[in-house]
Amino acid sequence: MKKRKSFFPRRRKGSGRYGLEAAILCVLLMVAAYVGSVDRPEDAVRQVTQEAVSRKSQSVEKNVTDAAKSAIKSLRAASAGKATPAADDREYRLVRAADGDSFELKDEKNRIVRVRLYGIDAPESAQRFGKQSRQHLTTLIKGKDLRLKTMYLDNYKRSVAIVYLVEGNGIDERSVNQRQIQAGMAWVYDYFCTGDICKTWKVEEAMARKEKLGLWKDDDPTPPWQWRRSHKR
Repeated sequence: MKKRKSFFPRRRKGSGRYGLEAAILCVLLMVAAYVGSVDRPEDAVRQVTQEAVSRKSQSVEKNVTDAAKSAIKSLRAASAGKATPAADDREYRLVRAADGDSFELKDEKNRIVRVRLYGIDAPESAQRFGKQSRQHLTTLIKGKDLRLKTMYLDNYKRSVAIVYLVEGNGIDERSVNQRQIQAGMAWVYDYFCTGDICKTWKVEEAMARKEKLGLWKDDDPTPPWQWRRSHKR
């Protein structure tokens, strides 16, 4: 007598691998969808990660995180330099840094320009991580040729700008502003950061926080704008 074929097909070896790949693909699509549809991208990253982890065991968590990072890299590339004015033709060098977001530059004719990094707020010098933020900024730009994308002048006549390192005949796509955020040395200043690129920076901030970089080593660091209100001169 012939054996009747089973109604349910046998599970093939290695099918778990394809399930994992499908899960990672879903995470990538979910990150892209959430980031494009919400005003606070860091909430999107958090929500996607939580949903993915809840559906998979701890053995898959690392793969989910790697997939989210890949999606964020794509987002960085897609929005780099978006909706920002062109950098001017002058090159600058650092004179001194006051803190992690404010400094003085000197142009080719030795004219001094006071600069405030657009869209970010670093810890004040008297705050925890204030000195580390200033040192990180100094290491990034000291002795380097710099270019500015000035957004506007503030009440102190400072050039509020996106600052770039000069590389060969061009400029580095990652701004100094962005690098400070990536290293966990500054917050995105929501009140003043209104350009499209700010959404990408919020994702960078969320990743730095998740990885406990820089000031995010503390569980609940105090933002500088709150610290200043309680330490008025």
